[in-house]
Amino acid sequence: MRIAVVLFLASLPAHSEDPLEIVRKSVHHDQSNWLKAKDYTYIVHSGMRRRDSHGRTTKVEQRTEEVLILFGEPYERLIAKDGKPLSDSEARKEQQKLDRLMEKRASESPGQRRKRLAERDRERQENRRFLEEVPEAYTFRLLGEDVIGGRSCWRLEADPRPGYQPKHSRAAMLKKFRGRVWVDKQEYQLTRLDVEAIDTVTWGLFLARLAKGSRLFIEQRRVNGEVWMPYRIQVDLDARLALFKRVQGELTVSFENFRKFQTDSRIVEAAGLK
Repeated sequence: MRIAVVLFLASLPAHSEDPLEIVRKSVHHDQSNWLKAKDYTYIVHSGMRRRDSHGRTTKVEQRTEEVLILFGEPYERLIAKDGKPLSDSEARKEQQKLDRLMEKRASESPGQRRKRLAERDRERQENRRFLEEVPEAYTFRLLGEDVIGGRSCWRLEADPRPGYQPKHSRAAMLKKFRGRVWVDKQEYQLTRLDVEAIDTVTWGLFLARLAKGSRLFIEQRRVNGEVWMPYRIQVDLDARLALFKRVQGELTVSFENFRKFQTDSRIVEAAGLK
């Protein structure tokens, strides 16, 4: 009997992680990660495959954009459409848009710049308040472990918590999703998210609606040995815009070519795009 007990205890993990604590730590680490991520530029490839009510593909659209950091804010510069570089006239229009923004930002007073960046920080804090409700909105269950991108991750199941009362207005939609979450074991960063809408989700006073059954997949990877950045996003979409136009299809977004810029080199790099 003693031998059996010893063998059983030896088979248990050295410590058992509380799934709720894993998620809380992940939310906490997201803030410090964002402070690093906001100084990175990258390339975004996005594609939309539209379907009709019978599931047949009706249209495929693709865009490639370069995300720059200009005067403290990200700027999306279109560089290709449908897998092809922009025409000369399209490229000129994009450059003119960039030039106008550069001129506008360069003419800002210090006070105007502080006000603009403070407004962006307020938006981020709003997102933080929404994110901080995630641990309270769900019941989490630890399912096991997986290896993603060569790193060990916890795999958790998330179900809406009965009786959850959102504090933030946007957090009300959390009750309408369920799915699985993967969290990096070493750094407690979100590695993968795979969720499904279990009820109709509405935004903006019924201006947009996401149908029950729509799915969202997000994956992140560690970049440059210091920061976690988006790697792939996929949305199986069934939505209605302004309650009239129905959009069905699959949206895919991939990210690459992450580069870190020093504060004093961003403007020089942007000017060199001409």
